[in-house]
Amino acid sequence: MTTPSDNDQAIRLAAFKTLEGLVERHGDVLPWDVIQEGFTLHREQHLFANRSRGIFWPRQMQETALSIKTTVPRGSRVARYDDDNVASDGAFLYKFQGTDVEARDNRRLVRAQQLDAPLIYFYGIEPGLYQPLWPVYISDVDLASHSFHVMVSAPETVKQFQSTPFVADAKMLAVERRYTTVQTKKRLHQVAFRRHVLRAYEERCAVCGFPRTELLDAAHILPDHDVRGHAEVPNGLALCRLHHGAFDTNLMGFRPNGVIELAPSLLATHDGPTLEHALKSFVGKSLQLPRANEMRPKKLYLEERYERFRKVG
Repeated sequence: MTTPSDNDQAIRLAAFKTLEGLVERHGDVLPWDVIQEGFTLHREQHLFANRSRGIFWPRQMQETALSIKTTVPRGSRVARYDDDNVASDGAFLYKFQGTDVEARDNRRLVRAQQLDAPLIYFYGIEPGLYQPLWPVYISDVDLASHSFHVMVSAPETVKQFQSTPFVADAKMLAVERRYTTVQTKKRLHQVAFRRHVLRAYEERCAVCGFPRTELLDAAHILPDHDVRGHAEVPNGLALCRLHHGAFDTNLMGFRPNGVIELAPSLLATHDGPTLEHALKSFVGKSLQLPRANEMRPKKLYLEERYERFRKVG
C-alpha cells in the first residue's frame, strides 16, 4: 500500500503533538484564538485550520489535508446537539465542498482515504469554540450524498501510524474505530449539552446562583435512557455540584412552577451550617430560569420528575 510522504507525516505528527499540549492547558474545547496560533515544525510556522475553509492543509503539505472543520455560526441559538451529520454506519458525515468529488479540496480527502492518513476534526460546539478530535480517518466516500464518512480512532493509533503504519489487522481497526466513534459521539453530546445549558443559564446555578463554570453541571431533568431525554436545553438545568447531587438523588426536587423543595428525610436532618445554608435555606424559593421562554424547562418534564421526587422522598 502506498504511504503518505515523509513531509506530510512530519507535519501531521507535529500538529498532533501541539494539539495534545493545547488540550492539556486549555481543556477539551478550544477557542478559535488558540487554534489559529498554529504550530511550529523545523522553525517554520504552520496553521491547524483556516477560518473560512472547512478542508484545510498547510501549503507545505503535498498530498492530503491536515484538518476538517464544522462551525456553529455566530448568532445561532443552538439548543440541542443533533445527529444530522451521522452516517448509518455510525461515522460522522462530512459534506463535500460543493458536489464534485474531483474538486481540489475534496481530492485531498479522497487521497487521505486512499492512504488511511489520520486527520484532525475541529468540531464546532458553539460560535468560536471547537472540540478537536484526532486522529480521525476517512472511511468512505459517499458519492450519492456528496459526503465523506469520518471515523475517530484511539490516540494510541497515532504512535502506530508513526512507527509501523498499516500493519494492524484491517477488521480489528474497523471495530476499534467504530467503537471509538460511538464513544466520541456520546462525549460530544454531553459537551455540547453542557455548553448550551450553561450559556442559557448565564453560567450560574439555577438554585443558588453560584457563578464558577468549573463547578457547574448540566443536569438532565429526564435521564438519558428515557426516549424523551434529549440533550437539549429544555431538558436541562444548570446546577452546581452540590445541588446537582441533591437533585439526582431526589433529595432536592422542583415543583412544575419552579419552587424548590427538599425531601422530608433531609429536612429532618440537623448537621451543621452547610446543610442549613446551602440546602435548607432555598426551600420555598424559585429556580433562576433563562430569560428566553424557549430555553426554560418543559413543564411536562418538570411534572414527571417532581412526581418521582415525591414518591422517592
